[in-house]
Order: sequence, then C-alpha cells, then structure tokens
Amino acid sequence: MESMTLKFNKRKQTSAITFLLAGCLGFGSIAGAFGETPPASVQIKEFSLLDTSSDIVGAADFTPEGNKDGHFKLRLSLAQNTVINSVVLRSTDAYGKDNYQGVWRTNHVTTGWLLGIVQDKTVTSSSGTSHESIIINPGFRKDVKEPVGEFEGELNLDLYATDNGTIKETQFYVLEILTPQGTVVSKPIKYKSPMTTGESTGSTSPTPPPIPTPQIPTPVPTSDNPLIHVLFNGQELQFDQVSPVLKDGSTLVPFRKLFETLGFEVQWKETDGSQKAIGIKDGLRIELTINSTTAIVNGKNVSLDVPAQILNGSTLVPLRFVAENSGYKVSYSRNGSEATVRIDAADEAPNTPTPTPSPSPAPIPDPVIEVAEPYVVKGYVRDAKGQPLPDIVVFADNTMLYDSNILGVTDESGHYQIELPQIATSWHMGADITKSFNEMDYTFHLNVDKDLPFSGSTGAVRNFTWSKFDGMIYIYPNFTSSDDSLPEFDMSDLEITLTPAGPLLDGSAGRTITKRGGPISNGAGIDQIPIGRYKATARWVPEGHAPISLQISDSTGKYAATVEFEFGPPVGVSTTNYLAELNVKIP
Repeated sequence: MESMTLKFNKRKQTSAITFLLAGCLGFGSIAGAFGETPPASVQIKEFSLLDTSSDIVGAADFTPEGNKDGHFKLRLSLAQNTVINSVVLRSTDAYGKDNYQGVWRTNHVTTGWLLGIVQDKTVTSSSGTSHESIIINPGFRKDVKEPVGEFEGELNLDLYATDNGTIKETQFYVLEILTPQGTVVSKPIKYKSPMTTGESTGSTSPTPPPIPTPQIPTPVPTSDNPLIHVLFNGQELQFDQVSPVLKDGSTLVPFRKLFETLGFEVQWKETDGSQKAIGIKDGLRIELTINSTTAIVNGKNVSLDVPAQILNGSTLVPLRFVAENSGYKVSYSRNGSEATVRIDAADEAPNTPTPTPSPSPAPIPDPVIEVAEPYVVKGYVRDAKGQPLPDIVVFADNTMLYDSNILGVTDESGHYQIELPQIATSWHMGADITKSFNEMDYTFHLNVDKDLPFSGSTGAVRNFTWSKFDGMIYIYPNFTSSDDSLPEFDMSDLEITLTPAGPLLDGSAGRTITKRGGPISNGAGIDQIPIGRYKATARWVPEGHAPISLQISDSTGKYAATVEFEFGPPVGVSTTNYLAELNVKIP
C-alpha cells in the first residue's frame, strides 16, 4: 500500500506551478465583465466553503493574526499552460450580486484583504505517494501586473480569507479567476452548498483526493511527547486545529481557546515587528509577546520559562502561566505516554495581581424631595455620580425681558434657592461650572435636567447634573510615501488610541479610548473626548493592508511613537469646543 504524508511548506512559489484552472466554465459560471468571453480552457470543477474555524492568514500576509478564516476548497482544470493574473473572492447575495461586505484577492487588482492560496501537490517516489502543501502567495503581490503564476493541468487548492467581520456560513461567495484571455466567475456558494461539475469529457483521471488542511498533525504519543488532555473545571477542552504540546517542561496550548475558556476578551496586535497575544477581563490584562520570555501582567513585566510562540502557523501560549495569573490552580499528572493538566478554581489566587484599593468616595447624600413654592426656584447641582457640587453659579433667565437674570450659588450640599420677583412672567434656568486642571480653567454650561420654562407664580424645582466635559482634537496628516501599493490616505482609516495619563478633569480615572478619524466641527479629527491629559498613539488601517504604526506629534513638531498632550482654549466663543491638535506621519 502506498504511504501518504502531509508537509506544509511556507515558501514562495517562484517557478511555474501546475495550478489547475481549465475548461469552459461549467455549472452556470459566467464571464466577469460585460462583453467578455470566459477562456474556453479554464474550468472550475468544484468551489465550496469548508469551514470558518481556521486561522492561517492575516489581512495582508500569510500569518495567523487571531481571527478565524473562511476556508474554501477549489478544484480547477487547465487544458493548456495559462497565466493567472489574479484571484478574487467576493461576498455576494444569492444571485451573485456584490453586497460590498468583503473582498479578498491575491494582488492589488482591487481593494480588500488577502486571499491566501495553498496548493496540494502530489509527490510520487519509490517509497510511495505523499502530499505537500505549498503556499502560492505568502502575501499581496504589490504590482497589479505581477501575476499569481503560470499553471497547467489539474489542481486542488485551499483558499483562506481572513475574517473581516463578514466571514460566516450563511453568506454567499463568488470566486473570480482573472487571465489575459478573460475572467471566469463561479456560481454563488455558501456553506454546505458547493458549486460542482462533472469531469470533462474523455477524462481518465481519477477524482483527486480531498485537500488536506494545513495544520499540525496530531503528535504520536511518546515518552518525550505525551498525549496531553486539558481539563477545565473537570471538562476536557477540545482543540480543533492544534493539540497541546510539551516544550522544555511547559505545556503550550492554542492561545485563543485558552483565553476564551478563562473568560478573556482576546486581542492580537502587531506593532514594530512584534506580535502580541492579549487577554483582557475584569481589570486583568495579560500580554504575551511572541518569542519573548517577558510577559506583561497589568503593566508589570513578568518572566516566563517558555515564551509564547508560533508553531507550524498556530500561536501557542504557556498554559500554567496564563491560568495561574488568572487566579486558577493548575495541576499536572502523567501516566506513561499520556498526561493530564487540570485547571480548577483556586481558594486563593496569590499570583493574581491585587488591584490597589481606591479611596472610599464620600457618601452620596440621600436625595431630598423638593416641593415647588410660588415665586421660588430651587434644586440641586450634582455630578454624574450623584456627588454634590458647591459654588456653582445658577441663573434664572427672565423670558420676557432680554438679558434679565437673577443669580444664585450652590451650598456645600449642592443646593440652591432663588427668590423671584412677583411679576407676571416665565423663567428659564441655566448654570455654569468652572473647573481647574493643570493650571488652566475650563468652563462648561450645564443644562437643567427638566429643561422647561415655568411661571414665576407657580415656582419650580430644577436640578442640574454635570456629565459632559468634552473636548475635540484636530488631526493633520503628513503623508508622503513612495510605496505605490499603499492607497490614498482617508481620515476614516486613521485610528487614534488615547490612554489617560492621570485623573481626568472631574477626578475620575477615565478609560482608554480608541476612535477613527472623521469630520468634526470646522475640521477633521476626533471629538467627544473627556478633558484630561492623554498619551496618544496612531495607526493607519487602510482596507486590505496590515495596520501601519504612525509617528505622532503635538504643536512642538517632535515626532515619536507616542505623545502626551492636554487640551487648550476652545475654538471661537464656545465653551464646549476645547481643542487639542496633533500631527501624524508614516515613519
């Protein structure tokens, strides 16, 4: 009996490869452009969506990036040697009409994400037959004129489309194969609804075997490489793509499965040539940099015995380190060629970072039920947490006489009361709050909770709540690049991340904010940012490209990877448009 093995080589295909594309397009395939005749020598034998659980490619290169891929199968036949200029996958409706939800391709023939192609190449030798998986395109081909390659004969291909948020088994997809002779377009397919056609007339070739998925084969249990079972609270975890491995005395497991099992939100980041697997939950943040023996737990460096690493295309992380730093107890047992790792809730979690206790806030006074009195307006001024705000100027505006106001000031409990003249008129309430922050005063107008005018003869109760103290940031791009593969800059592709560098204007800790740029009042940038001091970073995330870290500067013009800034005076006479200005550029 012939032996069959699988090898997955991550290398560029530089010579002519037998790619499989041929025949007239069967099963209702159509030409890709009006008036265009599909090449008669190209035939799609099968196109189907196998699963949505792989993680083989990223947005622009053949690297796992933490998002699941759409894994497609493609069988093609080429009756003659043919150049394939590009392959494009589109999400469509059931009739093949583009729904503009996602496009994946092999080069910059259009916008979109990488469509990774793996060829299943049959190798016959004296010892038998083996299958070798070869990556056709490790990344985008920058020049639109650079073809995928020159191919002939029968091929089995795996296609991988990284999830941009629209890869799902209920979605329809259409594949386009561009050649100098014309474009071949498949029928729309979705999961468990493949496009297939019979073998071409007179063909004596047997049906090719199923395309193997490039993954780490399940290791054969040995004394040095045991079969590892991982149990979480008594239930065994199932690892679909890669099995746990023992390396240098540490158990490594797929990072997404472990993090999500432990209740983390998972992130994958690539910056300045480094790759990070990140888990975030309930005040705990664990960062593991690929191939680094230093992890970061809640901002503090922690040493690792074995680093997180990518093995055969999959990201693996040290199980014990992640679990114990998440507050769990880990135990390991071995019986011959099998081992069991148990993750259980711990009575105590000594390795879990203990957050620094915050000072207890002053108790919030119980609300007092006010009753309206004739020719009196009264109420409370409080912040968003219900704390009283003293020394706030409150004014009653006479709606009959222009610029005729009566002022009042809140006491220590945030209460005010204003006596109104006994005249036949109505009143409207307002207030202003001024707060100092780093030697600058910021003034905001407060709107009353019940923003309605009232008659002086009936009086009223009008309370105020201070909840908004926002500013805005103008952003000026300084983009000059000789890389023709990059698209034109669009402000909506600019991502700004702001991390508070201390308490905000209202004394709260604030939170990290990530926003995309866009039009704002009299300019472009981001708005609705609570006043405070921030550390800012910037990334350019154009569609179909890996994110590009940008340099950033404030008014000093000194560019760096990060910059700290504060908000300056407002734009014009408004007290709601306090302004900061930042510049960004490609390094």
